[in-house]
Amino acid sequence: MLLGVGLLVLALVVVLGVRATAGAAPVATPFLAYTPPPGWSTAPPDAAATTDAPTLVGVVHGPRYTCDGEEFLRGFAAAALLPVDPVASPADRAERVSRWFAATAYPAPDGTPPDITVAPPRAVRVTGPAAAVEGTVTETTVRAPGGRGDCPATAGRVLVLAVPHDGGAALLLVAGDTEGGPADPAPVDPSALDAVVASARLPAA
Repeated sequence: MLLGVGLLVLALVVVLGVRATAGAAPVATPFLAYTPPPGWSTAPPDAAATTDAPTLVGVVHGPRYTCDGEEFLRGFAAAALLPVDPVASPADRAERVSRWFAATAYPAPDGTPPDITVAPPRAVRVTGPAAAVEGTVTETTVRAPGGRGDCPATAGRVLVLAVPHDGGAALLLVAGDTEGGPADPAPVDPSALDAVVASARLPAA
C-alpha cells in the first residue's frame, strides 16, 4: 500500500488524542487500546499529521520499503471513535471504513479501482473495564487491478473491529499486504492481523 494512503480525509467525527508507543508495545487512545505486531512502529507525530487521515489516531505503520522512487507500507493500523445513529450501526461504520481503506490503498495509477470483497460481519467479544462488550469484525479482501508495476502489493486484507463505546462506535482498522511486492519486507502474515484485533481492549472510564 502506498505510504500516502492517509492523505485522503474521512468525513467523520473523532475524539483526538493518543499516547505514543513504539514497536510491539500497546497503543492506547482514549477509547481503545491494541497491540501492533512486532516490527511495526508508531507513526512520528509530524508524519501522522501529513500522511495519515487526521480522523484516525493511534496510527501504527508496518515495515516500509522504497521502490522506483515511491515509498510503500506493508501494514497499517489505527483507531477512530465515530458517531452512530439508527441508520448507521457500528457494523455499518466498520464496513464503510473498510471499503474506503481498501479502495484508497490498492487502486491502479489511472484510478481503476481494485476488486473488493466484504464478508458479513462476525461477532466478537472485546474486554472492557468491567465486562466484555459485544462487537463485530468486518473483513475485506482486496485485489489490485493490473498496471501497477512490480513495486506495489497485488492483494491485501483489511479488518475493522467495531465496538459500541460512549454513545458511538470505537473502531480499530488493521490492514496488510498479502501478495506481491518485494520479498523483503515480506507480505503480512494474516494471523498477525488477527492477533491485533484480538488484542483490542476498551479503557477504564
